[in-house]
Formats: sequence, C-alpha cells, structure tokens
Amino acid sequence: MEAKLKNAVRQGADIYVFPPEGGDLIFDENGTVLGAEARDTNYIVMDVTNLSDFCVSVLWKFWDGNAGPCAESIKMGLLPGLKTRLALPVSAVLGRELFLRRTPGKLKTVTQGRPVKPEKISRFAVGLDRAPAETKIQLHALYISETEPDYPLEGSPLVDELGQKAGADWPGKTANADEMTAYLRAEYEKPLPETAEGCGKYGGSLSKRFEPTGYFALQKEGEKYWLADPEGYAFFSAGPDCVGVGGDCNINGIAPLCGPLPEGGGLHPGAYSWAKANFVRAFGDNWYEAWCKITLRRFREWGANTVACWSDPGFIEYSGLPYVQILRGFPKAKKYIFRDFPDVFDPEYAADSARWATQLESRREDKLMIGYFMSNEPNWAFVDRLNIARMTLESGEEFFSKSVILRKLKERYGDISALNAAWETNYTRFRDMCAGVDKFNAAAEADTMALSEEMVREFIRVPALALKKVDPNHLNLGMRYAWLSSPALAAGREFMDVFSFNCYRHDPWDSIENMVKMVEMPVMIGEFHFGALDRGLDATGIQAVASQADRAKAYRRYMHRCAAHPMCLGANWFQLTDQPYLGRFDGENYQIGLVDVCGRPYEEMEWEMKRTHREIYKIRMGGTEVTDEKQQIIESIYY
Repeated sequence: MEAKLKNAVRQGADIYVFPPEGGDLIFDENGTVLGAEARDTNYIVMDVTNLSDFCVSVLWKFWDGNAGPCAESIKMGLLPGLKTRLALPVSAVLGRELFLRRTPGKLKTVTQGRPVKPEKISRFAVGLDRAPAETKIQLHALYISETEPDYPLEGSPLVDELGQKAGADWPGKTANADEMTAYLRAEYEKPLPETAEGCGKYGGSLSKRFEPTGYFALQKEGEKYWLADPEGYAFFSAGPDCVGVGGDCNINGIAPLCGPLPEGGGLHPGAYSWAKANFVRAFGDNWYEAWCKITLRRFREWGANTVACWSDPGFIEYSGLPYVQILRGFPKAKKYIFRDFPDVFDPEYAADSARWATQLESRREDKLMIGYFMSNEPNWAFVDRLNIARMTLESGEEFFSKSVILRKLKERYGDISALNAAWETNYTRFRDMCAGVDKFNAAAEADTMALSEEMVREFIRVPALALKKVDPNHLNLGMRYAWLSSPALAAGREFMDVFSFNCYRHDPWDSIENMVKMVEMPVMIGEFHFGALDRGLDATGIQAVASQADRAKAYRRYMHRCAAHPMCLGANWFQLTDQPYLGRFDGENYQIGLVDVCGRPYEEMEWEMKRTHREIYKIRMGGTEVTDEKQQIIESIYY
C-alpha cells in the first residue's frame, strides 16, 4: 500500500525513517481512507516493529475535511525491537474513551484532539511523534478487519530476573540477585534519623507559626498563602505520589517477554511486581516491614514531608507522616453524557455523592491528613473548549440535565420564536429540541458554553458539599485537573479550599500564574516529573532531560519556583518507584522514579532532594535566592 511521505524517508520495501521532529505516512488522501468500506469496519490493523533503540509513540491521525490540523490523533506506545500488532477500533475516533484497553505487546493508548464521526473521515495517516533522536519503523502490514485480531508475540524475554532491561548495561545497574540482597539488607540496618532540623513533628517550619487549629489549615499572610500544620507551623507540601513497593506490571498475554517469574511478585491476576519480588527475595516473610523501614528512613533523610496520592495505607500508618488522600471512585448518575461526566442534575448523583462521602468518616479526626482530592484528571476534561451542554443537546437521549438546560433556555428567551431568531432555527416548541440539536451558530455556542459552566459547577458543588458535611475538619484540595481545557472548568472552585492541578512543565511559574489568574485562589501541584534514558528504561515520561544529573537539577529548580510563588502550597513528584519496563496496568513504562526496580535510589536525585528540601522554607520566606541552574532538556517519550 502506497503512502505519501511527510518528514519520512523510505528504506527498502517496508522500512521508514523519521527525523526527531516526527512525521507521517499519509494514506488515501483522496478521502477513501483504506477504501471506503473502512469507515464502516471495526478495526484498522497494523503489524509494525520499532527499529529504534528506545520506545516510540505511534500516531493514528484522522481528518474530517478541514484544511487545518487533524481532528483526532490516537497515540500508542511501542517497545523497541518487538514486532507488535496494533489494532485500532474505528469507533475510537468518536473520542468516547480517553484511554483504550491495552493489548499484548502494545503500551499505553490515549486519544487526543477533537472527536470526529467515522463517516466524516476524509484522510488517514500513520505517524511517529517527536523523539530525542531519529526513529525507524518496519511496517509489515496495514489492513482493515471486521473482527478484533489476535496478538501474536515472538522473541526472548526483554527483562532479567530482577525486572531490569535485559541485554543492556548502565551506571548503577544491579549485577545479580546476590548484590541486590546484600544492598537491601545493608539499607535495612541503617538507623532512622530524627525529623528535619528546624521543623516540627508534622514537618512545618518552626520559624513561622499561625494560630493552631488542630488540623492542617489554610492561612493567609499579606499576599501569600500558606498551609499550617496542626500545631500552627507554616507548611509547604513536598513528597512523592504512589508510595508503595510499586512496579505493578500488566503481564496479560506477554509471557514470552517476561521469562520465568521469581516467587513473591504476584499481585492480583494478570499483575506482577519485580520490585516486590526483589524485596521478598531479600527479606522473605519480613519483606513488607523491611520495605516500610527503608522507605521511612529515606523520607526522613530526603526531608520529604508528605506521603502523596495513591500511596500504601499501611505505610501511611507506619510512617506517622502527613499525607493527602485521593478519594476512591467518584459519584455516579444513571447515565453519562460524555466519557466520565455524569448527568449531574439526576437526583441519583446527589444520593450517590452522599454515599461516596462516607469514606471520610474514619479520617474526620485524623490530624495527619492534610486534605483530600476529590478526583484526578477527569477524562471528560481533556477536550479543548469542551462544551458539555452542547453535547447534551446534540444527543437524542433523555437526561435530567437536558431538562434543566431547556428550562434555562426558556427562562432566557421567553418563547421559542426568540430562541429561533437568535439560533437561526425553526423549532415549534422547546421540547422539540429533546430529539437532538444539530445546528449551533455563534449565539447557540455562547449560550451552551455558559450552560456548560453551570453543569461543571454542579459537578463540583454536589459532592463537595457532601464531603464537608461528613468531614468539616480537612481541606478540600480539588480535582487535580490536567489543565483547564476550557474556562468552564474553573466553575465550582468556590466549593474547594485549594485548586489543584498536575503541572508537567520544566518551569512551573507561568502555569501557576495562569491558573491563579483564572481561579483566584491558592493552588497545589499534584504531579510533576522528569525522566531520562540513561538508566535502563526506554521511555522518559512527560518531561525529559539528558541524564540523572539533569533530573536532579530539574527537581531543585522546579521546587524552588513553586516555593517562591506566593499562591503555591506544595508540589508532589510522580512517583516513588520507576514504572515497570514492560508497562504498568495501562502500559506506561517511564523512568520517573526516585527509586529503581531493585530498590536503589538514584544517587543524583537523592542528593539534590536533600539539599532542596533544606532550602524550601528559606525560599518560601524570601531568605534564599531561587536557583538559576538549568537542566539539559531532550524530547520526551510518553503516551
């Protein structure tokens, strides 16, 4: 099958080379898209081998006739050196799911951009995303299929018995199980240090004190906001997410890539952790207590004062450290309007919010809990300029929210003729719109965007009030949005104490500034990280640097910039342990840990965290200059 090449060079019959900025193989630019029948089929299938030395992001791109950028782009991660079958459901272009199911050999899949209807597809391309260096793939086959294909895998194991990348070497690699066991046992014997100098028992600075409330609280000093610990001492949150033994790998269907699995790493069916198996190998039945003790000692040495989201409850109790809690699940309604956005005016949404909030009952008087996050990166919020009210009206389904929208439109316009004049429609009555609206001019777009803001406000208001009723003592830390893809997403902030977001930038200052201007309240960063390709993993995560030394510089600069901002209350690193080489539950396999799969911290990061956390309160109080030492940045590999 012939393709038009954009930023790509063909070598031989089926090998394509792409520059670091990526490129496309554009198929059927005349609009047939693999034949007209492809729009009515179920799967587009591609057999491909990544011939690069690192993971790559394969992009499936779809246009809907517009002259501009593609409407929908679907990104899939691909391991190096492995012939892999990728099967894309054509229905994925509708954007109903943000993340697609993992299949054997493939890594994570994420949908991006603006949903498009299959019948509107005018052009299709396979591309490679940006990468740190030139990339190369071998395209064995590309075809359509009515049914989902099988996923054959061939080849030798890609990891060794410790879970490290096989057939490669790097500084700090653990040579064998005996070396790992000796190292971990020596770590276990080290004594626990005292709490950080100049800090109280909760990690707050003894240099500044507010009126204590008995719980973590929000305090304002001039134009600067602070967290205050239960004793009233000024507190800035710093610590990693996912504090657990970690390394949970999705091994479904990939046995040939794993090799023999050592005992002790089994989790639930289909999940395995080499990181856990390594501790079991070193400590036997005492592995968990050993992991907790080693990890607590490291927290104290690093000066980390927060156990952040998705962390092991047993470690939280063992450590006695302050922590944040991300609540399980999210309230449901009978129907969803788009992805995970529920029919928020359904009475069932309020009822389920009340039930959901009861999970805070046992924590209501816990002085160690800083606060709770209601959710993390809602899938519906990843569409730019999302207009959820328009989506509600476009649907022919019945929703409680649709009734509310039509009532509010009737209140605004009075009678249907006035709406028709503004929207350039010809409805006889408002309830005629229940069957589905397919025409939106500028006035209709403005009206529905305003109504979207009301729906987002209800999305926040109902569960937030239910939580405060159960637990009035702790801070509502918000939703941890990935970004505000629409100003409407700032709605409901009046029901939060802190507005949280995940900020994957090399310098967070501008993102904090822009967020504060929009929400006009203090903020907290729930996630950030930097990865590199120099220590045995082939994907960097969302932000990438050249080396471990650069990761350390990047951490210090990022935390300095956060602490210096008067509206930022803390930032939590994602995550404690590297992700598994073969991919976690959804296929992420990034070098983003503070600790590797063998339980060994990255020395450069460890040293710089110790220094950074000693400086945080001095930075916050204006007594130390913010570092201007910058890291060497490379293109990221993530999906």
